[in-house]
Amino acid sequence: MSSHIIDIKDKLHDACILEILSQSQYMPTPERLARRADAYEQDCAVYAFGCLDNDEINGIIILRNIEAASYEIVSIATSPLRRGEGIGSRLITHAVNQLKCAEICAETDDEAVGFYRKFGFSITSLGEKYPGTVRY
Repeated sequence: MSSHIIDIKDKLHDACILEILSQSQYMPTPERLARRADAYEQDCAVYAFGCLDNDEINGIIILRNIEAASYEIVSIATSPLRRGEGIGSRLITHAVNQLKCAEICAETDDEAVGFYRKFGFSITSLGEKYPGTVRY
């Protein structure tokens, strides 16, 4: 597999990128995804990278610079057909190296907490942030 990571900040409205972004959003609609892409594109503290393989994006990571070398992952998603191939880990590694992150955090749910734990993140429960939904 000859994939590589590229900057996608100016491509967030591409249909394939919006489709992958929808995987990490609650109740995504075309309108909500377009608004999210607009907000990310206009925010100078936001960085976006995609994993490109055979001219197709199959994973994305979007981070926001919080302060100095501290970043928050605001979105990370992989094409459902490509999950389990290490794309998410490669995206995080690339972002950490490219942005020279000293600290990186993310808010997630029960479904993805194992991924972050495996990657070495410290996991802290935020409690039931939404009815019936525990966040970390």
